[in-house]
Amino acid sequence: MLVVPRGWLFAALALFGAPWIVVGTLYLRGSFTGVNTAAPVSPSAASRSAPDGPWGDLTITPIVVSPPLEYVAADWGRDDGQYRWYFPGTSPDLLRAFLASTGLTAEQSARLQATARPDDRIRGLTIEPDLELLQSLDPQVRARLYLQLAKSQLNGDQANSFRFFGKSTDEWLGGTLIAPETRKLVEPLIYRDGDIMHFADAEIVRARIEDTSERQRLAKALLRQSTMLVKLSVTGQSQISQLALYWGRGGRATDVRPLLESVVGAGSEGRVDIVHLLPSFVRNRLYRYPRITTADLNKPALANCLWTSLNFFRQEPDDRYLDVNVALTTLRQDYHIVESAFQLGDVIALLDAEGDLFHVVVYLADDLVFTKNGTSAVSPWTIMPIQRVKDYYRAQSDNPRLIYHRRNDL
Repeated sequence: MLVVPRGWLFAALALFGAPWIVVGTLYLRGSFTGVNTAAPVSPSAASRSAPDGPWGDLTITPIVVSPPLEYVAADWGRDDGQYRWYFPGTSPDLLRAFLASTGLTAEQSARLQATARPDDRIRGLTIEPDLELLQSLDPQVRARLYLQLAKSQLNGDQANSFRFFGKSTDEWLGGTLIAPETRKLVEPLIYRDGDIMHFADAEIVRARIEDTSERQRLAKALLRQSTMLVKLSVTGQSQISQLALYWGRGGRATDVRPLLESVVGAGSEGRVDIVHLLPSFVRNRLYRYPRITTADLNKPALANCLWTSLNFFRQEPDDRYLDVNVALTTLRQDYHIVESAFQLGDVIALLDAEGDLFHVVVYLADDLVFTKNGTSAVSPWTIMPIQRVKDYYRAQSDNPRLIYHRRNDL
């Protein structure tokens, strides 16, 4: 996730990153190469067709990807024995009112308030919740409490929770390698914000699951991400020129056209996965996980959404875009804003109510975008509907402003 101050359109300012709480651990301990593990189809929905447009006739099939096990730390969570919630700018009266509004029982609220301590650094309060109380929370109460905590990056577990789009916990955890007793522990701790399920209780896992291999398997399961396969139907030669024009943006039309022609050839089912029509940078990364090396330790950041978006059409990625000042200067000088008729490769910036940029994606077609949600070896490149991206980052903004940018030379 990025947080870039509101002057980002006019000046290249500092980057404030917030990788997932488990990501830092995984990055330092899990620098292995590998490819993703994918489940064929998510049970949340059947294939659907996208509305026709210049992109052609698309069929979208949900799938689930999860990181290779060797990318996942065997031991995650804190080991300092301290777990706190931070309430910046909060008085005892405000804290009392907030806790009451979540639906906590009077006893639960009193137990939490008893641990409240003033913290001058945040001009507010901290709380040290006990794990027994956390494990007893009703899911709806947990959601109200944790979604508020997530609004401050100081509360890393909640702000950087594990997230999964789906209708049921079985879609998230079903068919994974975790033990039945682990699932029995974890499921009541999952809470929901719309269609996004969250898990943010690493401390309970650490305290209740002693087997580090089981913790590793659980982390792999929790890091699953829902995404989608997208196939383009080509039923006649008359479509090829228009489709090559759309999918061949960035000077690639002559590369895309032969493949489109082959799709309508004898014996073809008339469909092609769009991954084969996308620039090589995307083809080499979609549904996959970053291959972190020790050389990456010397870079200013790991592969993030800005780096991903600005490298979309490049054959070889430009690591200058890991520097947020360079990335934002490029977006400001080499791109212009468009309001409609969006095209493959348009860069979409998501801004919160204060005008701060917190995420960037690339437009593909219809409502689909190419995105990297998070920074680390366990954050894959995926395709998502833009609404799902907005839901994923709801803690940053309930209704983000979208600004579409197009490269000046396209």
